Amino acid sequence: MHPLARLLPFLLCLPTADGIELTREDATARLRMARQIAREHNDRALVARVEKLGTEFSKGLPEDADARLREAEQAVGIDPGGWSMAGQPLFHPTPEILVQAAKLDGELEAAMQSGDPKAVLAVTAKMAQALGDQAGVPDGRRPGVKATPVTMNQAEATRLFLDALASEKKAIDQLTSGKPLPDQMVRFYAYLLGGASTIRPFVKAHEPARLPNLDALSSGVAGILVGLQQPAGHFPFPDLRGRNIRFGEMIQGQINAGKVEVKDGWVITPDPDGGTQFDTGLCGVALLDAGHAYGKEEWTQAGLRAADWALSQPCVGNFNYNAFSVSLLSRAFQETGQRKYLDGALHKFRLGVAPGQASNGRWMDAHNARTVYHHIILRGLGDLLVALPEGSQAERAEVAEVTERALSALLDEFDAMGLTVEGLPELLLLQNLFPENVRLRATVRTMAGSIAAKCTDGLRVKMGSAPNQLAALPRAIEP
Repeated sequence: MHPLARLLPFLLCLPTADGIELTREDATARLRMARQIAREHNDRALVARVEKLGTEFSKGLPEDADARLREAEQAVGIDPGGWSMAGQPLFHPTPEILVQAAKLDGELEAAMQSGDPKAVLAVTAKMAQALGDQAGVPDGRRPGVKATPVTMNQAEATRLFLDALASEKKAIDQLTSGKPLPDQMVRFYAYLLGGASTIRPFVKAHEPARLPNLDALSSGVAGILVGLQQPAGHFPFPDLRGRNIRFGEMIQGQINAGKVEVKDGWVITPDPDGGTQFDTGLCGVALLDAGHAYGKEEWTQAGLRAADWALSQPCVGNFNYNAFSVSLLSRAFQETGQRKYLDGALHKFRLGVAPGQASNGRWMDAHNARTVYHHIILRGLGDLLVALPEGSQAERAEVAEVTERALSALLDEFDAMGLTVEGLPELLLLQNLFPENVRLRATVRTMAGSIAAKCTDGLRVKMGSAPNQLAALPRAIEP
């Protein structure tokens, strides 16, 4: 039995630093939260520290239990006390809420499988009532970063991207030759290929002598993606057992249950919970963008195979998974004009995305309320808005209403905590859609400054951000 699981029968009630009684339920929940965030850092030492505390508490709660809990919470980045980060609330449900939420999760999956948006709305209405003030509150956050607006010009930003690539010469040479890197998720190749497509016009304008190297890299990375794509159109997931705590355990559990097949170091079976939409969405969009930018029909067709696979997938109870398919189908419609893709994107928006939005603008379950997943959903909304043709006023109003609430929620968190996710390409797209949003425009400049600062101190250059984020930097700068 896990040390944390043994806590409940033995914990005593002791006062906390705030003078509030520390119950056994609260102590258990706080340890669980601290362990969860430590695991997500993939920090084995930090996980072990929290688990050791659980072992020490297993025979009863010592007098200094609250102080030691607070030390562990501070180490993982939680405000001491356990239920906020940088003053922003963390999901703190009652046992009754957890029981009701577990029941409603099953109802939500069944409603998604029915394909009926009204059925999904009925379940999410019950979820909102059951969660109460915990609806739209995330069960984890990231510390924010304060930054100053970007100061470099477009030419300097372009050189920064190219120099950051050059700082990873060994890996870049391998990728240019079309050879995958070990233990990399395919989303990494999507970020790199998408970044190369984005930056290419700026390289052509400001660093034309370096364009052949960039194009060769794009060719190598696109070849890797085309080679990894499965016959059905989806993309595999690396077998990370023994190398990543969270994903390794997930994969082993799926193998034990007979749900997935592993071949040549890759999980080639689509995730039964719908997670394959994540990488397939990103890779499909990257291939469509690259095919368009480079005039490569093979890459475009690979992107469309991914879109056709996404079109055939049912929506699932994890809202952000559905949003990846909304992005891919929206982009496929832009590329082909085929109505099936737009209809598919709108259906998935109405069935698998919009019904889950809480009154605070986030998604109501604690997982999708996390900023990283909220941002993924917001990206899908922006991509759908861009794809909607002129004359689709009713659909535009429908999607824009959800998008503006979601955007406001993200900007509110940035105002309170600093930048908690990087999303420069997505925010630039939203800035074009909502040019009157002054807070968004200021955030774009600040995020651009943060990305630039992570990649250079003025002397040394490194790839400190995801390639697609750094590649968007010139676009964030007025010419």
